[in-house]
Amino acid sequence: MEKYFSAFSGPPEPLMAAAREREPDNALTLPCDDLIATTDEYLRAAQRAGHARQSVKGYDLLLAAVSVAWISGTGATDEESLGRLRALIESGYREQDDAE
Repeated sequence: MEKYFSAFSGPPEPLMAAAREREPDNALTLPCDDLIATTDEYLRAAQRAGHARQSVKGYDLLLAAVSVAWISGTGATDEESLGRLRALIESGYREQDDAE
């Protein structure tokens, strides 16, 4: 997901507006809803397998990926720092028994 959003240097504002507002007249609302639903399916599979906390929602994971993509696109950090940020996010979504 991060690589997808990095193509835009973070998501463009119209896409984020569609995600935030669920605007029925916004042409991006349906693709955005589909992306959120797909992310939620991916997450639910991880939850069923005991690898992700039950309290996490697909929208949460989407926002985390978007934030890392945006930070990466700013050029404000190096790969080492991005790696630590990714690890922090990843460990935050894991079940405690699954943490390394």
